[in-house]
Amino acid sequence: MAEPAKGVVWSPEGMSQDDFMLKDECIVVNYMDEVIGHDNKYNCHKFLPGQPRGILHRAFSVMLFDADGRLLLQQRAASKITFPNVWTNTCCSHPLHGMRPREVDTPEEIASGSPRGVKHAAVRKLGHELGIPARELEVDRFRFMTRVHYWAADVVTYGPNAPWGEHEIDHLLLYQLKPNETLTIKPDPEEVQAFKWMAQSDLKAAMSGVDAKAAAEMRLWSPWFKIIAERFLHTWWADLRTALEGQKYVDLSGIHRFDTSAEFHGGAGNARPHLDALAAQELAQREGGENKRRKLALDAQHDDGVAGFVGRGKAIMATNADGAKQGSYGKVPTHSSGKLDQLCRPLEVVAALRFKLGGLLEDNLKDSGDADVMFCDDMLGKVSRSFAAVIRQLPSGLCLDICVFYLVLRALDTVEDDMEAYKGKEHEKEEELKSFGAKRLTDKNCSITGVGAGDELALVESFGAVSRVFASLPEGSRDVIMDITNQMGAGMAEYVTADLCQGCVDQAAYDRYCHMVAGLVGEGLSRIFVARGAESDAICGQGERVWPFCPDPKTQPANMGLANSMGLFLQKCNIIRDYLEDYVDGRSWWPQTTWKKYAKTNDLGEFARPSAHGAGLCLPMKGPAAKVAGKGVGVQALQCLNELVADSLELVPDCLEYLNRMRTPSIYRFCAIPQVMAMATLAACFDNPRLFTGVVKIRKGLTARLIIGTIDGPDAVAWWFGRLAQDMLARLDSGACVSAEGALGDRLRAACARIERLTRAQAGECEAKRTQKGLAVCGTLTLAAAVAVALAQGRTLGAR
Repeated sequence: MAEPAKGVVWSPEGMSQDDFMLKDECIVVNYMDEVIGHDNKYNCHKFLPGQPRGILHRAFSVMLFDADGRLLLQQRAASKITFPNVWTNTCCSHPLHGMRPREVDTPEEIASGSPRGVKHAAVRKLGHELGIPARELEVDRFRFMTRVHYWAADVVTYGPNAPWGEHEIDHLLLYQLKPNETLTIKPDPEEVQAFKWMAQSDLKAAMSGVDAKAAAEMRLWSPWFKIIAERFLHTWWADLRTALEGQKYVDLSGIHRFDTSAEFHGGAGNARPHLDALAAQELAQREGGENKRRKLALDAQHDDGVAGFVGRGKAIMATNADGAKQGSYGKVPTHSSGKLDQLCRPLEVVAALRFKLGGLLEDNLKDSGDADVMFCDDMLGKVSRSFAAVIRQLPSGLCLDICVFYLVLRALDTVEDDMEAYKGKEHEKEEELKSFGAKRLTDKNCSITGVGAGDELALVESFGAVSRVFASLPEGSRDVIMDITNQMGAGMAEYVTADLCQGCVDQAAYDRYCHMVAGLVGEGLSRIFVARGAESDAICGQGERVWPFCPDPKTQPANMGLANSMGLFLQKCNIIRDYLEDYVDGRSWWPQTTWKKYAKTNDLGEFARPSAHGAGLCLPMKGPAAKVAGKGVGVQALQCLNELVADSLELVPDCLEYLNRMRTPSIYRFCAIPQVMAMATLAACFDNPRLFTGVVKIRKGLTARLIIGTIDGPDAVAWWFGRLAQDMLARLDSGACVSAEGALGDRLRAACARIERLTRAQAGECEAKRTQKGLAVCGTLTLAAAVAVALAQGRTLGAR
């Protein structure tokens, strides 16, 4: 994250502590102290569910000695937001982003032993806090010693649910006055309430309690100074000249990591020890070289971040999502609606009951009598409850083709998704994916062990049954399934060793990945439909979107453009919804050219922090953290999310065109159901901060209504697309959406308005049919009521 070309000269004039927290931009770093971005002091110091240790940032601590070797200490003012009233070293604060002189040091500047950025920051803050004029200090006389990585929740001040804390890589600086050199000290009362010069023996006595009077006066100590004093300061102090002038105690490459004592654990995010264990691991691997050390540290940072993100999501799920299920492999929570919310939607309840009672869709796979077909049917129901019913209702013969096609691709996907079975054996995984068609699909006794989990594990272990059914399919269907499996496997293999922790490189890579894993599925389905004679080759044509992976429509009209648009729409919807799950797995797909436009750091995981997705503003928080969360909070995650939603919505016209070219009702339903469910999921994800705490799911009752809508026909499907687009448009026009204004708002409005226009005529037909049906039902009910009243009156007269 580049600094502005011209920084600003920092000034405290007219600024309150609150102003400093909102306007000062801390330098955000990773565990290797590499600059990855910046964020305001409020967000960096929030210890909240989702970021239980705040945001790691760069700091400095100055230990300033007089000519006699006494150390200048200060007591922080009561008005300080973090760690007020504590005694600490001379000055401790943060170098800032965007300052003049520049305060951001490069790794090379740190390695040289002269990080002038933190030294300039030290001069600035010594002036601000203690009133020491800059002219009385020489930047080059600050001695950079080493770095300390620590964290501490301010539970001493705010109690066990403290919303504030520090998580810093602290650059330690020494400075000593020359004989007869004096400093002007005029503390700012908003920063410092007291100061004193102390000899080494006096400080030891005060901190240890040996000097009871001093210990009572200096009861509270900052967590960072306690670490500095215990681990480094007294060694340096005892040999101060060597420390200031020699290299004996200087460590330019090390980052010393420490958990603070138990009195600083907890906080609103319930932070627990973490750094001591990492320090022990680093020590054990000290001979492994810089690359291994770096990987160890960054993996630990990723895992700690994930623990916070997922822990918060599970907490939200427990309170807001009645009976919610875990996401893939149990890592990420799934957010679904509670029972009360569902019961308040009677149309959805009726639809769910109708769907559950069955009879709405035919089952053309049942009663086959063949054990292998029965296995495929059973597995279909287990690995895909959503698609099972719509596959089974396809015409006899075709339904078996598609069932096998689905299971083959699900097995391939299971191999691709398993990050544990092939850990350290990525080459084997690549070969498995590339040869899956030739090796597994033709092996009638195929069994893949130790891959996947749950039902997917059972599927690949008994994959021979799928292979045997595959062998019985018509040649045309077999050729298509084998071809698509080979293409998809080869495409997946390209990504096995790719570094996807931070998403795809750009939009083109994003589109291509979606083509490899979903566009090809659309191609395969279309080819099977045509090969079976169930659809015309019109569905294989070009849409309005021109894809670089599809042939030129001028030379090959049946270039599968529409089929790819349909597949990409589904896959992009999944990628948007699965943001957190994919980040946890270390395989993300959000394009960097999109998310880096909005992020304040170069880490995609930033969006999962409550400080990035409007927590306290767009997403309520409970407890003491609620008052803090909304201050200075960013909404950059929601802005990025909404741009990806816009990108997906722009594919809907092609999806609608694909559906309009279909002629077989059961195939239309098969294609329409996932499309309309994807549209509903997209509407649920749109501008939704809960997406960054887990997987957002649409209500089961809404799913039932959507499926019934596809049974009612194309007009009802158009009505749903139009209605969902109108809902998003209404949110934009209300101004409630964070992306309501500007170019992104215009893009979203244009996409939604176009969908509404394309579906308006058919949606109108649907409304008319519903009105007629409603009138008919009302008439029937009125007649029934009249008959009941007449019969009741007749019985009364007879009784008389």
